[in-house]
Amino acid sequence: MRALYLASVLAACAAPAPAPAATSDLPEVHSDQTRHYAIWLGGARVGTATEVEIWTASGVHLDRTERMHFLRGDTDVELATTIAIDADLGLVAHRVHWAETANGIKHTGDAIQDAGAWRSNIPNLVIANGAVPAELVPLIVRRDGHFAGPVFLPARSFAGGRGRIDPVAPDRLVARVELDGGLLAEATIDRAADGMPARVVDGEGVIALRITEAEARRPFAATDLVAATAVPIAGHRGHHLVLDGDLVVPALPGQASTSPQGATAGVSFELGKQLPGALPPPPSAGAEPDRAAEIRGLVANVRARITPDLAATPTSSRDADAATAGDCTTFALAYTALAERRGIPTRVVTGLRVDGDRLVRHRWAVSWTGRAWIAVDAAFGAVPAGGDLVGLAISDADDAGLVAGEAALTHVRGATWN
Repeated sequence: MRALYLASVLAACAAPAPAPAATSDLPEVHSDQTRHYAIWLGGARVGTATEVEIWTASGVHLDRTERMHFLRGDTDVELATTIAIDADLGLVAHRVHWAETANGIKHTGDAIQDAGAWRSNIPNLVIANGAVPAELVPLIVRRDGHFAGPVFLPARSFAGGRGRIDPVAPDRLVARVELDGGLLAEATIDRAADGMPARVVDGEGVIALRITEAEARRPFAATDLVAATAVPIAGHRGHHLVLDGDLVVPALPGQASTSPQGATAGVSFELGKQLPGALPPPPSAGAEPDRAAEIRGLVANVRARITPDLAATPTSSRDADAATAGDCTTFALAYTALAERRGIPTRVVTGLRVDGDRLVRHRWAVSWTGRAWIAVDAAFGAVPAGGDLVGLAISDADDAGLVAGEAALTHVRGATWN
């Protein structure tokens, strides 16, 4: 499934922040700058990011280029993302261009701001008036010492929300971004002497470290991203799976969950295809025929069209209909699009799949058959699915919902059979 490939400078914090540092204490930069970052996950380097500021009499042009190289199982993946931002001297952005290339396939998007209103060439995309592209926020924090306001994430399909960054100690910041579907991640940001991030650690386990140009050019071996983000399961397989973490679990079909009392932390799951869950019927529910057979046909349609390919460009909700190759997110979104066009109430689930003695990240769907909700795992052709799936978040099939769903994965600290 699509991962958070690099640390975001807009993430989550819990405690209220002290008063921001005085602007006069921060560097005022109106000169060209270049910064390099190494991106690490699970103790292994997975990419490099380069930021270039170019200043003129009218404003600043910011380029951020991220080059990721990793494995997904046995599949070698190279992903290149470029975000270009033009802003005035007051750091008010007026143009954002995003481009992503993976496996030879390129996707692009543009947004223009005029008189506080954003417009974009991406169909059905709405960006809040006055919203700030996330990559520009560090420059604002360098100038002001803090940030609060609407933001959007070009690297995450322009998903938007409200962001806040505040100091908590000398040269240390915490940040928050709240999307429509929930929290994005957790992070701390350590600033260098020039006021820009020197080290960023987010709740996904991704670390961005400032490095030299020579270090940025140094090659590194590809690491398996699936293994790096997997959760080992302790013990021998039993009747229940216990997840350790601060979890609020939806009542999904295919699972029943309880929070053990006493010393045992986390949530205990019983898993099985026949477990009904407790999602409320959709508003349209009434005297309807059973559409389970139709759902199985839609899954077969998706599996005939889409080739499993972990190196394919990550799919967004906007391009799922055209996808012909991809991962579990691609299968889930493509199936959901077909089901919704047929009037079958369907939502997307983000969670974990039991894979031997570990849990790996996975995405599937739940659909209303006319009589009950069932789990639908189009990537594996399972209707109903269950028995090996642990759902942690349910959302609409939009990009904000997908990003928020991924946030739930960061709260799992361990797993045990009992």
